Amino acid sequence: MTAVKGITLIMLWAVAAWRLPGAIRTPRQRALCVAFASIAVAMTLGVPAVMHAADALCGVHNLATLGKNLFGIVASAAILDFVTVITRPESASGLRRVLIPASAITMTSLAVLFAFTSRPEESDNFFETNMGSASGTAYYMVCFGSLALAMAVATRLFWGSSRHAGARWLRWGLRTLGAGSAFGLLYSLFRTILMLLGLSHTGIEAAWTNQVADILQYTSISLIILGSSIPAIGVRWRVLRDWRSLRDIRPLWAVLTRAVPHVVLDIQSMRPGPRVRLHRAVIEIRDATLVLAGYASPDLRERADAAADQHEPTPDQRSALAEAIWLHTAVAAKLAGTSPAPAGNAQPSPQLPADFDFDVEVDRLRAISDAYHSPAVHAPAASAASTTGTPVTTASDQDIA
Repeated sequence: MTAVKGITLIMLWAVAAWRLPGAIRTPRQRALCVAFASIAVAMTLGVPAVMHAADALCGVHNLATLGKNLFGIVASAAILDFVTVITRPESASGLRRVLIPASAITMTSLAVLFAFTSRPEESDNFFETNMGSASGTAYYMVCFGSLALAMAVATRLFWGSSRHAGARWLRWGLRTLGAGSAFGLLYSLFRTILMLLGLSHTGIEAAWTNQVADILQYTSISLIILGSSIPAIGVRWRVLRDWRSLRDIRPLWAVLTRAVPHVVLDIQSMRPGPRVRLHRAVIEIRDATLVLAGYASPDLRERADAAADQHEPTPDQRSALAEAIWLHTAVAAKLAGTSPAPAGNAQPSPQLPADFDFDVEVDRLRAISDAYHSPAVHAPAASAASTTGTPVTTASDQDIA
């Protein structure tokens, strides 16, 4: 067994084990786990030492080859089921009603043809041994024909769905899976052509054909492993990014909700993930800002803009600092019990635009939170507070439940 084959086999068993817990919890992940486990078993049965040991144990020449090909059919059916579940879930149950009996018929046909194929002695390469044999050719026509059909359908579904995927990670994952199934289609077609040429007794050099077949097969498997992993990596990266964003805006959330505690949602019984907690923090900051806008007169806003112009070079930084300055003064006024400005004089915060981008808003709040706790805020805020007669206070941190 070459190093490439060994590494690929280790990767397959590792991915199958990694997918197992998710497959137990989530039904839609089971097909992918079955696919990887089946490919791993098929490749293990193809290892010469395992193959000869299995054949010797059963007393049937090349029985491991039949087992390898049967597991290959299971794997191709599982990949078809997986791609249908994620791309066309409404058709999944209907496909299974066709896929299960079709796979059973294919596997039965393969077993019957195997029984009728002459196997006088153990062969290290069942494919090459049966080139030119009618029964062997029929056996591999069924084997590679079913694989080619499954890979062709999977390629079409993966690539078609990638054009409509919203998340970049999912889009690239589907495209990589489509590339992997396309190489699987090329592998099955290449093997089919070789078998047909053998039936016509066309001389073919086995060394280079085996190398090409191996390149196509292991490229297909590697791309499928990679493609299935990209979305999972993307999800974990987003979780990490959400935790970081939540950590960055937490100080701003803490001071604003201390001044306006009634905006905090009462969901203590829930254990939300970081994405939900981040959404909640953004909403509560937004609601608190709308309340505190009543304590920010147009004059205060103008002084905050002027102070920000003196400290920050870019428009985004100036905007974040200006909002941090008037929020700092408004929080102090609210905590001191100052009455809000008359409705006609208060400067409201802008409403959410129709094309609101949550990630852009999170980045904006991170900048405001950073500016709020910077030294550049305190002197202008103190000046504004002294003008309005409001004492400057510092709010303590709180936890987002």
